[in-house]
Amino acid sequence: MKIKGFFTRPVILLILSAILSALPLTFSFLYPLSWISFVPFFYVLVKHSGNKLRCAIGRGFLFGFIYHICIYYWFLWFYPLDYVDFTKTSSIAVVALAWFGISAVHGALWCIPFICCHIAKKVSNSCLFLSFAAIVSSIAAQKLTQLGELSFPWARVSLGQYKATALIQSASLFGIDGVDMLILGINAAVAICIIYPPKKRTIVAAVAAVVFLSNLGFGLIRINTTSNDKSLTVMTVQASVPQDEKWASDGDATCYDIYSRLTKENITEQVDLVLWPESAVPKVYKSEKSLKQYKKLSKEIGVPILAGVLMKTDSFSTNNASLIDQNEVVASYSKRQLVPFGEYMPYQKTFSKIFPFLADLNIIEDDYISGDSTAIMQVDGGAVGNIICFESIYPSLTRQSVLDGAELMIEITNDSWLKDSPAMQQHLAHGVFRSIENGRYLVRSANSGISAVVDSRGNVIHQLDANKQGVITDTVYFCDKETLYTKTGDILFPICAVVVIIWYIVLLIKYLINKHISMRDS
Repeated sequence: MKIKGFFTRPVILLILSAILSALPLTFSFLYPLSWISFVPFFYVLVKHSGNKLRCAIGRGFLFGFIYHICIYYWFLWFYPLDYVDFTKTSSIAVVALAWFGISAVHGALWCIPFICCHIAKKVSNSCLFLSFAAIVSSIAAQKLTQLGELSFPWARVSLGQYKATALIQSASLFGIDGVDMLILGINAAVAICIIYPPKKRTIVAAVAAVVFLSNLGFGLIRINTTSNDKSLTVMTVQASVPQDEKWASDGDATCYDIYSRLTKENITEQVDLVLWPESAVPKVYKSEKSLKQYKKLSKEIGVPILAGVLMKTDSFSTNNASLIDQNEVVASYSKRQLVPFGEYMPYQKTFSKIFPFLADLNIIEDDYISGDSTAIMQVDGGAVGNIICFESIYPSLTRQSVLDGAELMIEITNDSWLKDSPAMQQHLAHGVFRSIENGRYLVRSANSGISAVVDSRGNVIHQLDANKQGVITDTVYFCDKETLYTKTGDILFPICAVVVIIWYIVLLIKYLINKHISMRDS
């Protein structure tokens, strides 16, 4: 009995739930775990949310902090930061600050569902209402990580499902928010079944089973109903140059030699487009005229090259994807969502005073300037949209590119900072969701992995793993049809939020009326 009592304590249940919920994001074969791992979380929310507010906040932070600590432990792979000349001591300080700091900030947001349920329970003990409020506020906790200059919406509940494509096709309807909500809803239903008496459990279990099977059925139908139209044969080059070598004094020459050699050795007559990843050559170019090497190579192989290029013109710097076709730069896209501390200093006045050494993390001298256009590019066969690295974790950016006419998405990225950490797979997983959400093929070109080709249903049909040198050549297809998600965007969350608010107001009015009647009768 003592052992049973220990494992049913709210704190222990939350710690267990946080650890189990984080595991699928590191070990994708554990994806089924996500469908039950939040059960203890919802059990505590529904059963124990009426305690003191201070207690609710503490439990929310405990769950959120442990959950993110377990997900973000890949920050350890950043050590040592020798490519920016940090000492071992400074490297430890930066890695610890990133790991614990981000986990604490994102963990604090998980206080929101506990606070909401604490407030809601004052007017109602309805398990259905409390669970629905908890689901919606949990989505809010994740979405809030997109706000501010420290924006970093990396950890999503459903991210570990990216290989189980039949289960996540509903992202084409309501985006990753919809899949998160579905997973949390199934977990909440299981928790309610534990709390409810036997007679009521049957209805909840039946509804949950119907929802889950309907989602699976939709997914199985959708992944088998692709329509391929115009095609393009793309060759993506992965040089896999380590960070310390890449950013050495002669790194630009080394990288160019490797990329150009791999390109020449593997080019065929069938290839229509060559991809080089983000900052493939670590050189800051002053103008498009200075891209002579790229133009010469494109002319030599007779194929356009889409490459990541760092530019500094008119005293400001941009991170670009430039389409170079023999003698000219045909089009250029500037990264819209920059990486805090890597490409600019967030809250500069504050952080430069408290943590002045963080400024050294930026490889170039000045902050980058973000782009403001999707800059859709025309290639043989159709229109191409671009996202660069960090941008793949923002659903709205890919969606906007598709709305502006992109029939194929290309992601160039520099993930060599991540080495062979779990973050490599997590970053790829975001790209899989962007493909499903918008029904577009995605070609991913990475410096050191994971380069991949993802079809319009999110299946990774070809990939080159981390820290491997080579090329991927595949035929991909353009698509001009829009999914429901592309048309409507993240509409599900605001609708559900409004439902929760209205539901709460109705319950509050009912509670006040009953209280008034009770006081009058007494």
